[in-house]
Amino acid sequence: MYLARMRGKTLRIVGLSTWLVASLPTLLICWRIPGCTTGVGFTLWLSAFFIYGFSFWFTSEAAADFAGRSRSGARSLVLIGVQSAATLTMVYLIPCFSISILLVPVAWQAALQLPLRVSVLWIVLQSALLAAIFYTGLTSGLSLFATNTALGFQLFALLTAVVVRRESRARLELARANAELRATRELLAETSRLNERTRISGELHDVLGHNLTALSIHLEVAKHLAEGKALEHVQKSQSLAKGLLSDVRDVVSAESDDNQIDLRRAVEALVEGIPGPRIHLALEDDLRIEDSARAHALLRCVQEVVTNALKHSEAQNLWIEIYKADDAVEVRARDDGRGAESVQAGRGLSGMRKRLEQLGGKLDIESQPKNGLTIQARVPTGGAVS
Repeated sequence: MYLARMRGKTLRIVGLSTWLVASLPTLLICWRIPGCTTGVGFTLWLSAFFIYGFSFWFTSEAAADFAGRSRSGARSLVLIGVQSAATLTMVYLIPCFSISILLVPVAWQAALQLPLRVSVLWIVLQSALLAAIFYTGLTSGLSLFATNTALGFQLFALLTAVVVRRESRARLELARANAELRATRELLAETSRLNERTRISGELHDVLGHNLTALSIHLEVAKHLAEGKALEHVQKSQSLAKGLLSDVRDVVSAESDDNQIDLRRAVEALVEGIPGPRIHLALEDDLRIEDSARAHALLRCVQEVVTNALKHSEAQNLWIEIYKADDAVEVRARDDGRGAESVQAGRGLSGMRKRLEQLGGKLDIESQPKNGLTIQARVPTGGAVS
């Protein structure tokens, strides 16, 4: 999907331009030969010519999806085969070297959608058919030159497609790792902030609180010993000390009440910048959790859902909901991918289930063919959610 958005339009323009330019010499040849353009062969050639163009129009953007996540992947492969057959048909009807160049975009698209060995086999097969056609219509020397040239360009297209696939996958992995790093950083920042506030609250309570309490006791003793104006000043000092002690306790209590992790920010940082599928978030505005272990488990749950959609689901959209339910936080995720009759939990899903069960939670997975995957995770909080 990422490559399709970035290069699908460029592939379409370049491929269609190649289609027109490669066919121009054949059209000029037929134009100069009397009666060529009115024969049945030219009509069939023209039909193959337009079939190639229309099929390339429909497959160019889907073929640019290097991961094969397009739901029309099988249809695209069929249409790429149609392009190959149309090219060979045109060469057979009117032998012309320039038409063989149309096999290069076919090779490029096939290399993007198929494994390397299958792509090489595809190129070898269509090159062998091209050679057979050329050897029946051209001299041996020209046939060898035309076949070798077409094969060379196809292999070059194959190598560029392999490089593009690897580069795009690397960028996809980098984007995912970047998102995970940002989310982890947010979670660590929240945890560090809470730890620092807890430390400061403890210092206020232990140092100022105890000293103010001792000061109040000494002022109480001084009040019984003082007389006249001195007694008045001692009473005012005692009143100020009690007020200050009350203020310190209020600050410590407020800091303790706000000792919660903002899960919403961490989840938003996790999904930001993910190239595909398109992620739809539905989060409650005030989603805070006191326990950092539970917050970390929920964040890793969302991370595994996104990773699964990226690698396996072939989904175009992913919906993630995180909400409070009684004394628990629930994560519900579903995609519009290919689905399956039965889900075999891999290392990621198994690790997610184990992590949730250790915290008293659970994980439910549902899937149906062509109806995507639904994951429901629940983590109890014991009243820790605000």
